[in-house]
Amino acid sequence: MKTQEIFFIVRVEVKSGHAHIDETLLEMEKTSRFFITNTPKVKVLRSEILSTKVSNLKNKNHGA
Repeated sequence: MKTQEIFFIVRVEVKSGHAHIDETLLEMEKTSRFFITNTPKVKVLRSEILSTKVSNLKNKNHGA
């Protein structure tokens, strides 16, 4: 078997009761789960979630 590294890019849209995106991200990092499981020919050796934050740009004034 050959060891390979694969990157998954996942976009998640959420509706949050938090006032700030930092709070939403912190809650998601602490309590949410994302599963990647073994398959008959693939054994998952290691995984991690790389998170970032993005504000809702629709509500921002861009100086126009």
